[in-house]
Amino acid sequence: MNYFAYGVRGLLTAVFLIAVAGKTGRAGAFSAFADSLRPLAVVPGPAVRAVALATVAAEAAVGLALALPYTATTLAGLLGATALLAVFAVVIARSVGRGTTVRCRCFGRSTVPLGRPHVVRNGLLACLAGVGAAVVAAGPAGAPNPGMAAVVWCAGAVAGGLVTVLEDLVGLFRPVEPSVTE
Repeated sequence: MNYFAYGVRGLLTAVFLIAVAGKTGRAGAFSAFADSLRPLAVVPGPAVRAVALATVAAEAAVGLALALPYTATTLAGLLGATALLAVFAVVIARSVGRGTTVRCRCFGRSTVPLGRPHVVRNGLLACLAGVGAAVVAAGPAGAPNPGMAAVVWCAGAVAGGLVTVLEDLVGLFRPVEPSVTE
């Protein structure tokens, strides 16, 4: 496995495990996530909770597979990440195209509605996961230096953490609305 694959693994491990923690880590978080799926009209009402549970379970499985140091689980995790992220991008694009306003519950709490940036984010992450899977499937590029592999994985994990708070970071650079005072 080459350094690119280690970096992608770190990034996606962080993204998926933070997503799971955001949807399950506090009281009411899972219900809020499940409720956010209803307006997307992807599944019938009674199945929404089961789909929400399956989504969280799939995200946890992908995060765990990417964290394990085995080539087979890495490849499975990268392929799972590619599929999940592509589905997320398509569902969000469909929602945006219909004009549906839904808060992003991708990583837990957010006041930002789902939009084109979410489609782009998930599409880019799906592409990274797909390229990572191709690199892993192509075979080893030589024995990596374990220390350097750890550094690259950690750098990827930091980048993944930043991806999960990108909305907040972008919000820091938006113009401030003038306050109206009398």
